[in-house]
Amino acid sequence: MADGMIGALDTALKSVTKDWKTAKRKADREDRVRRRDLERMRGRSHEVTIQRAAYWCMEQAYMAASANGRLPANARQIMYSARPLVMKYTGGRCWSNSSYFTQHLLPDYMDAYPEETADWSVVFDARGHLWEPHTGRRADLGTLEVRSYVESWGEDEESDAPVKLECRYPTCGPENRYRFALFVEKEGFTPLLRAARIAERYDLAVMSTKGMSVTAARELIEKLSARGVTILAIRDFDKAGFSIVHTLRTSGRRYYYRKAPRVVDLGLRLADVEEMRLESEPVDYGKQRDPRWNLRESGATEEECGFLVSDHQWGTWIGQRVELNAMTSDQFVTWLERKLKAKGVERVIPDDATLAQAFKRSRRLAFLQHIIDEIVEAYQSDDLTIPPDLRQQIADLLAEYPEWSWDAALWAVVSGTAAQLEEMSADARKWFVEQMGEANGGA
Repeated sequence: MADGMIGALDTALKSVTKDWKTAKRKADREDRVRRRDLERMRGRSHEVTIQRAAYWCMEQAYMAASANGRLPANARQIMYSARPLVMKYTGGRCWSNSSYFTQHLLPDYMDAYPEETADWSVVFDARGHLWEPHTGRRADLGTLEVRSYVESWGEDEESDAPVKLECRYPTCGPENRYRFALFVEKEGFTPLLRAARIAERYDLAVMSTKGMSVTAARELIEKLSARGVTILAIRDFDKAGFSIVHTLRTSGRRYYYRKAPRVVDLGLRLADVEEMRLESEPVDYGKQRDPRWNLRESGATEEECGFLVSDHQWGTWIGQRVELNAMTSDQFVTWLERKLKAKGVERVIPDDATLAQAFKRSRRLAFLQHIIDEIVEAYQSDDLTIPPDLRQQIADLLAEYPEWSWDAALWAVVSGTAAQLEEMSADARKWFVEQMGEANGGA
């Protein structure tokens, strides 16, 4: 009887509390969920975005890349300086595409802080070219190139500029001018090479391409090699960099070297990367064949192959690479000069016969320059009478010879050639017109 009552009470109690336990478990579960969501939301509120982190460290990255503002810095060099700082702030997150930094974060930061960045010398890669009519001048549409072009505006406008003879000994090509040529895998380093005066201080020709060498570049390398010029190549430490140098010095389907070219690979090499502790970036080679076959064929050591190709997962080859841009500007200049000196690059001084000929030429020019300076000083151009119909004469000549520039037409008027054109034969007139066009940068 007692056992029956206890069992009934237990059943009744379970029945009464069943719904309460279900509601309690649900509330506890929802409470845990709410607390988890709240913690996640709180974490997000303190999460640092890539943009905010980049802005925090942008000045530090620029100063590191530019040797504290003493040298120009390519946008990608600044990116490499900024990346470890950004990853520190964001807990390891960073941009997946370098163009997001170079084309968005960096330009946006400079737009947002114009006073802070006013003195920054940031170099963005050239995206095109501008050609002037008649003068033959070309301006690459890159940061420093455009800046240099704009600064040159008006330099040739002085009408009474002194007449100066060309004192430089006339050369065309490598003879008596250079014995080494520097091949750069990418064009973005040209402003830095110019700022450091590398070509002038080492008597170097400089050539560059965007990526893999074109046939014309290899043809030029063969011609230079035949003249005794050694081509020193610098490139990224990656599979593409090794392939570029291999292509420069190896015959292929598109170009066959009749004689082995004089091409030396200066790197980057693994020893350079380790010595300077340069930052690497991950590479996914995809499901192609083992990249190490191509690397070995292109001259990479086994240690370099192990660095560049580190694993094979799920049918995909992965590894790491290091760009030239991973060096700061001063690192790059120091590294390059050390490489040049190690290869025996030195200034060019011609042989004694050439020096004797150049000496006689310079003495002649110095004498002529002295006479020219005296004549220019004595000549008073303000005493000249300007023809009242000068504008019309120029307009008439441009209408008849549309390929001329206005100053070519003016020269024809001043020199009296315009009047003589009517008396010339058809062939003589055609020759003169063509010469005037070519002399002024025409077709």
